[in-house]
Amino acid sequence: MAAVHARLCGLGLGFACIAVMVFMMARSASPRPVAGTQTRHHHRKPNFIVLFADDLGVNEIRLDNVPNGYTGNNHTIATPNLQRLANEGMVFHNWYSAFHVCSPSRASMMTGRYSIRSGIGSSPLKYAPDAPGGPLPSQVFSAEAVGGLPLNETTIAEALLPQGYATMAIGKWHLGQRDIYLPTARGFEEYYGIPFSQDMGMSFWLPFDYNGIAPMEPTPIPKLKGNAVVEQPAALDKLADEYAQVAKEFVMRNAQKDRPFFLYLPFNHVHTPNSCSPRFCSTSKSGPVGDAVQEMDWVIGEVMDALKHAGVDDNTLVLFTSDNGAPLANDEQGNLPLRDGKASTWEGGFKAPGIAWWPNRIPAGSQSKALVSTLDVFTTVITMAGGDVPTDRIIDGIDLSPILFNGSKQGHDCIMFYHNAAAVNASGELYAMRCGDHKIYWATQSTTTQPWPDGPQDPPLLFDLEADPAETKPIHPKSTEYGLIRLRLEEARLKHLSTISIVPDQMARGSKSEFAICAAPDSKATSPAWPNCTLTPENWQPAGVCNSTRCLQTNPHFRTRCGPRLCPGPRCPPVPQQNFVGCFHNHILGKCDLPIVITGTCSNVSKPLFGNMDVDVCNALCQGHNFFGVGDGGVGCYCGSTYGSQGAAPASNCSWPCVGNPLQTCGGKDLNSIYRVAPVDQPSTPWQHLESV
Repeated sequence: MAAVHARLCGLGLGFACIAVMVFMMARSASPRPVAGTQTRHHHRKPNFIVLFADDLGVNEIRLDNVPNGYTGNNHTIATPNLQRLANEGMVFHNWYSAFHVCSPSRASMMTGRYSIRSGIGSSPLKYAPDAPGGPLPSQVFSAEAVGGLPLNETTIAEALLPQGYATMAIGKWHLGQRDIYLPTARGFEEYYGIPFSQDMGMSFWLPFDYNGIAPMEPTPIPKLKGNAVVEQPAALDKLADEYAQVAKEFVMRNAQKDRPFFLYLPFNHVHTPNSCSPRFCSTSKSGPVGDAVQEMDWVIGEVMDALKHAGVDDNTLVLFTSDNGAPLANDEQGNLPLRDGKASTWEGGFKAPGIAWWPNRIPAGSQSKALVSTLDVFTTVITMAGGDVPTDRIIDGIDLSPILFNGSKQGHDCIMFYHNAAAVNASGELYAMRCGDHKIYWATQSTTTQPWPDGPQDPPLLFDLEADPAETKPIHPKSTEYGLIRLRLEEARLKHLSTISIVPDQMARGSKSEFAICAAPDSKATSPAWPNCTLTPENWQPAGVCNSTRCLQTNPHFRTRCGPRLCPGPRCPPVPQQNFVGCFHNHILGKCDLPIVITGTCSNVSKPLFGNMDVDVCNALCQGHNFFGVGDGGVGCYCGSTYGSQGAAPASNCSWPCVGNPLQTCGGKDLNSIYRVAPVDQPSTPWQHLESV
């Protein structure tokens, strides 16, 4: 059109010249396509969304006509939105995580490099017994970690920023919780989520009491916006809805700006403790794990709908995978038919679901047997964006474009399986390797009993995974086939090991309490019933979950934590004086040791929330027990069937000085008074305020 305009104006055709100018101005001012329009943007930089599940096995999602898993735990879990991605995109049969647990796997995806190259993924118990904070057996960063993803590593987001991309991370990070390691310092302009696993902080959802153990769960679980703590503890039941809303807003905002974007959405689902919203409680036939999978699938549907509504679905590559296999303690069926699960070097520990989606670019309903990995996300995204893949270091990831767009069958020659990512002992920690259809084990690590004892395998085990994906029948070590294949694989092993250099061990830097996240270090002054650092005390008893019959049925241990909703008012009548038993003092521990401890009070405008516990409220909380004690200066409510191991002092002795603290007396509101539980007038169920959700 510009050429036509120049020609007409150059010929002196004034009216035509003006008409063309008006048309061009009107065209340039035309609005962006409305929702649902099928525009084409292949001449522009593509958008990228990486959907990264946590602890999701290949059998926990349901995809039709995909072999070796994908049954939704035998049709007890429904994932219609992932099925949609598969129907409209490509499913990978041989997609592998780069490690068998969280932090190393995420480091590899963010950098395109095996985590042994960045020093992430060795066990301090084995390689750094003197690490600050104690020799943890874990290969992931603690909630007080000193280290993180090294600052000299380049992340996907850092490589995309110079290309003009908007970048955002939503969800679990787990590459260091200190400000210098958080997403906002690693190329992401925006961050919203929990900086590590959702079991690495105290919360309502953990199956044990509110007494976290440093350094893995030293404080209530935090939720961040940028680097600022906005909730502590986080309301885990609201995460899915919040993540969906934040993701949709990010997509719409940048689509309207015509700015290409990279959205990294590492879910907290389905890592324990499973914490769905009431909307998804008891919606699957696989319990809390299945509910969490289905809620995650719903979020994916919301994000995909946002792409379509924004008119950028035809210019966006979406990748879905998981950081490792499912832990068998969480779901025994999650990796079937593969052997073992998370934290093992078997197929169930490393193989993950893999789906790629880009309408009209990736053939709909296609499947690939190419050998691919989370390592490849880095190289693929940066290459497609027109960026420069670093050349000053070894990059292990490959560009998946030929597979996605041209039907190539060539993936990696080999994939490595490290037990510990310890560069000082790379040859000893490279437990297994897959090249083509064959996987060799020089050593094995299992989480359940296997036919072959853990440790070195001599001779190495060799499997044909195309014929035997469950690893049940190793090739006989005396066969000609075994000898020829092993020779080729041993050469590949040596070639790979020759590229490993010793780097600082990030896990050996240990943990320090000063790096724990604590938004309210003096919270005991205002919320004495709850652990220190509590910023949002209402999340210790989340109303949505505690008012949901379905959530309480699916998670029976929630009932004790929610507490019966019997008070205040007539349902908390005064406890008769004759129910007073006496005072209690543990002369060894200096506190009551009745076996069950409940803290907090009922919500009431006439009493400060989580203020001092009183006798009547404690009585109501202890229905179903024989005795209760109000202790710890009115903060604690103790329930039990007996007084406790030290017995109770008679009422006549309640003014005696307490042993070890002569300034206080034993009993009364300052220490511990014991009563028999009085019946509380209530309907047939103590959960009378609950509503079916």
